[in-house]
Amino acid sequence: MRKYILLLALLFSGINIQGLFAQTTPAHALKNITIHNADGSVTESATIVWRDGVIEAVGTNVNIPFDAFEIDGGDSLHVYPGFIDGYSTWGSPDLPRNLEALDNPGNPPYDRAGIQPERRPSLILNKDKAFAAGMKAGFTTAALYPNGYMLPGRVEVFYLAPESDGVALMKENLALAGSFEEAPGGWTNGAYPSTMMGVMAQFRQLMFDATALQQHIKYYNQNPEMPAPKRNEVLEALFPLVNKSAPLYFKVDTKEHIERLLKLQDEFGFKAVIVSGKEAYAKSAELKRRNIPVLASIDFTEAPDWYTKMKKAEEKSDDDKEEASEEKEEDISEEEQQYRDKRLEAWKAEVTNIKKLIDAGVAVGYASAGLELKDLSKNLEILLDEGGLTEADVVKLMTSNTASILGLNNAIGSITKGKNASFTVFDKAMSEDKAKVLHSISNGTIHEFNGE
Repeated sequence: MRKYILLLALLFSGINIQGLFAQTTPAHALKNITIHNADGSVTESATIVWRDGVIEAVGTNVNIPFDAFEIDGGDSLHVYPGFIDGYSTWGSPDLPRNLEALDNPGNPPYDRAGIQPERRPSLILNKDKAFAAGMKAGFTTAALYPNGYMLPGRVEVFYLAPESDGVALMKENLALAGSFEEAPGGWTNGAYPSTMMGVMAQFRQLMFDATALQQHIKYYNQNPEMPAPKRNEVLEALFPLVNKSAPLYFKVDTKEHIERLLKLQDEFGFKAVIVSGKEAYAKSAELKRRNIPVLASIDFTEAPDWYTKMKKAEEKSDDDKEEASEEKEEDISEEEQQYRDKRLEAWKAEVTNIKKLIDAGVAVGYASAGLELKDLSKNLEILLDEGGLTEADVVKLMTSNTASILGLNNAIGSITKGKNASFTVFDKAMSEDKAKVLHSISNGTIHEFNGE
């Protein structure tokens, strides 16, 4: 078996490993590592072998091929399946600013109404620092959609790279993106639909128009003597929704808005995936009955100040018990206490949303859905401390669960023979303080960060 001497030296020297050997070495082997599997189990002193972007072998008794470049983790590295962001706008063009007033705002062009389902992120991907930041946070795959409003575009899945020109399309036209977001512009230079009821009405009209156009095209193909249909790329982009061949990934949070989405589903029968869903727990039984999954956000609101202070006081050492006791004692009115109780109850409901959904049997994955990457670590800590989830639950949420909802669990979501080689190497268990990503392997390609 071919051996290499300076394995760890290369890993930590700052040399660009990808440029050095990734393109010339047929296979790679990462050995003497601890694997944190998607099912919650942990495999110590393990080895992963991959070739051409596919995992060839994984386990504790693995024969490393003679042509593999061996990387020795020295029993100090922790490897996780690559995290998957189920819904994000990384690389999306900025929304237009300084919109001009329209002559007829009640009948605006599609784009001014926020209706752009024909847009594909793979065709408009821009440079974005979020790609590198996401990989440093443990992500190797992401479902992206264009930034926009009511119907901003399609959802497509990508293997990540630090630079946008290295991001690779994995799955095109996975779904359509939607929300109850009103048309931009406000009162001065806005357009229809500018209210919730307007968005509902516009969505219905679009579905009726798309259905009619599809029928016209069908009849024309069978009867070319009839008037030719007027083709429309916006309406034709909705055909998969009309035909129930692609789901609608719909960003919605409140119980009332979820109920509105369900009414639209009852009317048109499309498949739906709820994105963000901060109050989805309130409709968990109905979501379970309808088999609607949730790509949940952890973009939590701030905890009440008094609660944060109380928690910090409780964490003080034994030497500071007297001071902590004084901090916890506070003379407040009964009315203030009731207000605090309600605020805390609302915040607790928010951070336990995912746990409640899982307990109810709803399929739950992860979506950043607007969460800034700089807040990810802090919010994951809240999820672990207050949300009722373990580290194993979080790993499953962000890997295999999300892959299943995206319909891609046969290729990604776990470190398993035959699946795509997408995983992340940490310097310690991810739940430990100051854990950092050293290397990210996405679609078999090694990207080095050295804990930056």
